[in-house]
Amino acid sequence: MILRRATEIIQSNDTVEVLYQNEPVWLENIDSRTETVYVRSIDNDKRMVVPIVELVENENIGRH
Repeated sequence: MILRRATEIIQSNDTVEVLYQNEPVWLENIDSRTETVYVRSIDNDKRMVVPIVELVENENIGRH
């Protein structure tokens, strides 16, 4: 993922599934200086700081 898209997701009212190491996460805050994102695991509520480039948007949600 790139910084601009992560910012769009955080600012959006829509729910966008984002994966970190194949696990769904909620984006909470971006540090543009270090290009990292504070995320929360949807499965276990664990909070982490991860590189933006390691996040993947799941574009298959809602598509059949």
